[in-house]
Amino acid sequence: MPVKTGVGRVALLAAGVTLAVGGCSSDTADRDRPTGTAASTSKSDEPNRALVRWTGRMCKATEILRTVKTSSAEGIEEITNPPEDALLGIEFTAMGYLRETSSSLDEIAKGLDDVRTSGITAADRLHGSLVKEVERVRPKVAELTGSGLHTSPAGDAVDRAARVGALIASLKMPEPGLPAVVAEDPGLSAAYRIAPECAPPKPLPAAADGTDAGACKDGTCEILVTKRADLRVGGWRLRVSPTQTKVTVRNDDPAGAVGEIMLATGGSGTFGEGDGDELTVKAVAVNKDGAVLKFRSWGRP
Repeated sequence: MPVKTGVGRVALLAAGVTLAVGGCSSDTADRDRPTGTAASTSKSDEPNRALVRWTGRMCKATEILRTVKTSSAEGIEEITNPPEDALLGIEFTAMGYLRETSSSLDEIAKGLDDVRTSGITAADRLHGSLVKEVERVRPKVAELTGSGLHTSPAGDAVDRAARVGALIASLKMPEPGLPAVVAEDPGLSAAYRIAPECAPPKPLPAAADGTDAGACKDGTCEILVTKRADLRVGGWRLRVSPTQTKVTVRNDDPAGAVGEIMLATGGSGTFGEGDGDELTVKAVAVNKDGAVLKFRSWGRP
């Protein structure tokens, strides 16, 4: 959705922060095991396809839960301790936090609902406990974020955000956790090793221009940003602020026009003005170590 600035510049978010839970499959996996057969009794060296799906979906759901908790803490910090040059008032920031958090929690619930019974007692107990933990807070979050009940951002959005933040912070991963449960069953262990969602997080890719911000002066570059930094990309003046889960790119124009884009891994956005000048930003990757960003400008010297 376009975000218009004071003199007509527009920040367009082409790919935003979307958390989705999906399944997985393997071309080399064995056929699904008949219902009720314990995976640990299999004598096949190849993982059972149903268990690959189970472990993949559980890995994805638990990773999203961790991401939501991290993002929530960052969002509450931004509301309670906003930067002095923040573009939006804390009430509007709180409204955005409430929408994003509610949507993310719904994604977790949907992902867990897609997980079918594995036939392994400890595994199914873990899944049930995680569903129960999410559902413990989800109705309360829904009540606090319901758009029909609270229509004015200037009202109690900040207080509601604080209450939602406390609920998200209270979410606990059941014990024993997924790695421990997997380790106790040979079938689950084999499935865990090949499920793409269970692979260790990849390190940030090498940026073409490393950390050399000077490479952006000609309007095109790919750099690694590890902390808040001010950049010149062609004729554009930017402030980049990375967190563990996303990066905020702000256009600070000397004429007073300001726009802001928030991106997660794979997201992209464009700053533009009416005469055709544009700057595109792509978040190649974002994690706790920083953000690899690709910039390209058109039409401005």
